[in-house]
Amino acid sequence: MHRHYGVIIKCFLSALILGIVTQLAFTAGFVRWSATQGNDFSANYWMIVKDTWHNDGLTTFLICMASSLIIYLIIRKFTAQQETAEKIITWLIIPITLIYSVIMYPNFSDYL
Repeated sequence: MHRHYGVIIKCFLSALILGIVTQLAFTAGFVRWSATQGNDFSANYWMIVKDTWHNDGLTTFLICMASSLIIYLIIRKFTAQQETAEKIITWLIIPITLIYSVIMYPNFSDYL
């Protein structure tokens, strides 16, 4: 019986990071947009992040988690060994997560 705990944990953590970064960036965009409309919500940034987690962050988390696991299962189907599939998915999701986080960081860095 093959245990895929390591891959599931890697996919979960990368999806969680992507969800959090997306939520922070979307909330920062909303705060900036509302400021141009004459409403200043910058003092309530963290409350908005917490209250709207299910809109942007959770959706991104679920999509990334499902897609990375599906990609892993597809790779696993075409490789002879489980370790090879684990290495391939690791080398895919870690750089994607890192690049996405670095690109999105300037969008919400003012509110940290």
